[in-house]
Amino acid sequence: MNKRLLEIRLRRAELQGLIADQRGQLAEFGERWQGAFRLADKGISVFRFLRRQPLISGILTAALVRRRREVWRMARTSFGLWKGLSVFRSLANRWLPAGDSTQR
Repeated sequence: MNKRLLEIRLRRAELQGLIADQRGQLAEFGERWQGAFRLADKGISVFRFLRRQPLISGILTAALVRRRREVWRMARTSFGLWKGLSVFRSLANRWLPAGDSTQR
């Protein structure tokens, strides 16, 4: 019985080591994909918001149907400005001391 108990304890320790390794791998996976998941979550949040606001959805749909090119141009411009702001913030955070940059 004592030998069997020792085998069980050794197997348990081995399995706990494997579990710890898998947790580390899962954490690395989560860190790698965190940005993509954050973007997907934002998209889902926007979709849910628009679903709860039929007036806004209707206005956006009408604007898109009526003035496709203008809406597309405005979206591209907005995306470019947003991307430029994020690049600016990243450069500011990299080159300025910690207390000088204003980050939300």
